[in-house]
Amino acid sequence: QRVGFIRYNAFDDMGSELSFSIALLDNFKNGFVISSIYGRDNTVCYGKPIKDGECNIPLSAEEIIALDRAIKGENI
Repeated sequence: QRVGFIRYNAFDDMGSELSFSIALLDNFKNGFVISSIYGRDNTVCYGKPIKDGECNIPLSAEEIIALDRAIKGENI
């Protein structure tokens, strides 16, 4: 019901903003954040749970932006 999304360069020597974080929440601010970190040799994808708008696992700066956008209803 609430989505926040951000694309970014995870590494200084990479271009085209191929990494991303997306937060998917319900109206109770419960859900998850999925991040995909693109690198030259591999890509890593992982998820973190969100409960009441907060995560018990540290979030990256980009994940915080995605979560904030979802909570505020800013889909872009």
